Amino acid sequence: MKLPDKPESKLNRDQRKAWKAMHTLLQDTTQSDKKYDVLPESKNGRIISTDISRFLDERYATTPSGQERDIKPSWDLAWRYAHDRFQRELGKRGKRKIVRFMAGGWAAGKTHALENHQPPDLTWDGTLGDLAWAVEMIDFALKHQWKVEIAYVFRDIELAFYGSVERGKEEGRFVPLKSLPKSHGDAQRSVRDLAILYAEEQDVSFIMMHNLGTKNVPCEPKKLETLDLAPSGALHYSSAYESYYTEIATEISKGSSQGH
Repeated sequence: MKLPDKPESKLNRDQRKAWKAMHTLLQDTTQSDKKYDVLPESKNGRIISTDISRFLDERYATTPSGQERDIKPSWDLAWRYAHDRFQRELGKRGKRKIVRFMAGGWAAGKTHALENHQPPDLTWDGTLGDLAWAVEMIDFALKHQWKVEIAYVFRDIELAFYGSVERGKEEGRFVPLKSLPKSHGDAQRSVRDLAILYAEEQDVSFIMMHNLGTKNVPCEPKKLETLDLAPSGALHYSSAYESYYTEIATEISKGSSQGH
C-alpha cells in the first residue's frame, strides 16, 4: 500500500496528530489488519469498507457519543487501507468462494435490505459508483476463482436524507447531503452498466432490492429487476431528479445539524 508523505488537506494540530498516528499504524500491515479485524462492524475482517477503516483513526473512534466525528484526518488514509485490504483478500481466496459487492447510494440501508440473505465469505461495502474500479475488482475476483454477487439497494432520496440525518445524530457519522443524490445516481448507472457487461458471465450474479422502510417504520424490501432501473423504468434516477434533490439537500441541511 502506497501511503502519502503528508495529508492532502490543511489540518489543525489535533487533526495532524491523528493523521500521523494512523499513518504510522498503516505502515505495519499485520498490525493494522489485526486492529481492523476486531472492529465489530468488520465481522472479523469479512466486511471491508472505507467507513469502517476510519475507525483505525483512534481520535475518530473514541469521539464521545452524540458528537460529530472528525473525518478529515482519515479521509484519504481510510480509502487507501480499505482498497488495499480488499484487493489483498481477493488475491488469497483459500477456501472462500463468494464475494459480494454492495452497491447503492449513501444511506440506502444496504445492510438492512440484505439482512435476510445468506452472508458471503467476503464483502465490499461501498456505493460501487465508480464503474472503472468496479470492473477492475470484479475481473480480479473472477481471475482468482471467486463467485461474484453484486447486491444493489435502491432507496428513495427522501428516505435516504432522513436516514442520513438520523444516523448522523445517533453515531456522529455525517455525509455531505448535497452529494447524496449524486451518490445514488452514480451507483445506479454503474450497476446498470455492470448488468450489461456481465450478462453472460456465469460466475457473476445480481441481487437488486428496493429498501422501502425506515428504522421506526420497518418494511420488507421489494425485489427489483434491471428494467426497473432503465431510463424508462419506474425507479430510474434521471439527471433532473438528481439536480432537484441536490437543491433540496441545501434546505434540509439548514434545518438540521448536518450542515455540510
